[in-house]
Amino acid sequence: MKRDQDLKPNYIVRDSNPGKVFVARLRPEADLILSIKRIAEERSLRSGVILSGAGLLRKARIRNCRSLPERYPITDANRTFTTVERPLEVLAISGIIYTVKGEQNVHAHAVLSFIEEGEISVIGGHLLEGCIVFGFAEIVIMELKDIMLEKTFDPETRTLQLFADETG
Repeated sequence: MKRDQDLKPNYIVRDSNPGKVFVARLRPEADLILSIKRIAEERSLRSGVILSGAGLLRKARIRNCRSLPERYPITDANRTFTTVERPLEVLAISGIIYTVKGEQNVHAHAVLSFIEEGEISVIGGHLLEGCIVFGFAEIVIMELKDIMLEKTFDPETRTLQLFADETG
């Protein structure tokens, strides 16, 4: 099995054939991130890509990087956490499904729009648990067949980073 450390220093790439595609409709009051995680667990999906999504949220919890540290790791002191409670259209969502110590996890980012003072405003960032569906949300996820997405400790950044190992 090849490890990422064996590759070129400025980037790491792995190929995979597509696997199954899952289409899900999330019900009102569903937690967006927890629902995607539960779908992955129920379908034994350990490596996947969130291809698309649309819907309406009544609440979003997002995180963004506010400042870069002088040296790694990036910590919560460098981040801004925002909770928005109002109608939020999901314009785009993307991300991955991966494992940490064998447990499925979701890393997703989204672009959301809302109306403020009669004008459309847009926000986005890293989605946290607590993004609550109002009405519906639709998510499309594709399984990756030939690689295992796993986050493990990276000594350079001193955080968990994605490693894509070949499964065959």
